[in-house]
Amino acid sequence: MRQRIRFFRFMTMLLLAVCSSFAMAQTITGSINGTVTDASGAVIPNASVVATNVDTGVETPTTTNSDGIYSLRFLQIGNYKVTITSSGFATTTY
Repeated sequence: MRQRIRFFRFMTMLLLAVCSSFAMAQTITGSINGTVTDASGAVIPNASVVATNVDTGVETPTTTNSDGIYSLRFLQIGNYKVTITSSGFATTTY
């Protein structure tokens, strides 16, 4: 009987250890990634991308790389609007 109780205690502790490792993987920030292209599908390098937190008004800027890719990381969780500008193109907001 004692061996069975020890087994259940061990399994309970093991289950708690496994579940707690999943809880540690949660983050408190988010990210926005994308590729900026024109109407024909060609990438737009060096475009200005600004993510604005709608609730706080905090702006986080970046520019696209030579492949038109941008990444805004470590953003506070919230609602964002993304504005993209580049010379020769109309400004777009999502």
